[in-house]
Amino acid sequence: MDNALTFSIYPDGETVSLALFNKTLRHIQRLVMDVDYAVSREKGVRRWVIEELHSSVPTVSIRPLLPDPMMIETIRRGISIITQGTLEPPDHFDEGSLDDLKRMAGLFRGRDRARHLEISSNGFEKTLVREDIGEKVDRILQGGDWNLGSLEGTLDAVNLHGNPTFTIWARISKAPVRCYFPQDKGWKEKVKSLLEKPVLVSGRVHYFRNGLPRSITHIDDVLDRTRDNTLPRATFGSIPYKEGRQESYLVLRKSREK
Repeated sequence: MDNALTFSIYPDGETVSLALFNKTLRHIQRLVMDVDYAVSREKGVRRWVIEELHSSVPTVSIRPLLPDPMMIETIRRGISIITQGTLEPPDHFDEGSLDDLKRMAGLFRGRDRARHLEISSNGFEKTLVREDIGEKVDRILQGGDWNLGSLEGTLDAVNLHGNPTFTIWARISKAPVRCYFPQDKGWKEKVKSLLEKPVLVSGRVHYFRNGLPRSITHIDDVLDRTRDNTLPRATFGSIPYKEGRQESYLVLRKSREK
């Protein structure tokens, strides 16, 4: 179906239980919302609607309420790349999206389990998600490295459930980076106060194999990097000075006379 993502649930037995159907829809919704956020940078949950629903093999087609072919293709292509066994994350698949896909392995375990999940869109070849999806995601998550350092970006999307996290949109990579901070009231208030502000986050920066940052753990500090417009601004060939902006040679001359 044009401009829609189609998911077909093939059960391990003869029928699909209601439990398996509901669990599959929850996994689909979580994955779609996280990739949508990484692409659109819209904090509010954008509405997706059911385009078509079949009954023989439970099949649901979904699309954004406002047409967005690029979003559909980003999700379909990303899942396809991962199922083929890549070592690097597809475009716009951050750590959160990869975790969502990894959790889908639970669909293929237990009494009410699926044999595979079939995904397609716009006439492209169907992609099959099978029980080895967790292993394929792990190849991406375990292939990176980390260094002590810092990243700048706009603080966004605070999540206080479980291990508290916030997201920054990294200034250089333009990608969302998940940051884990201590479960402490003081930290929670500090993070909330910096919402939507440019910040510098220092700690253990984790990277994917391709060099893109994916998360920050063991955070030392989060600094407000909002520009202070009351300070004098430098121009080429000048130095900010307590008496205002001055030519560099004048500043050097004054410093030598002291």
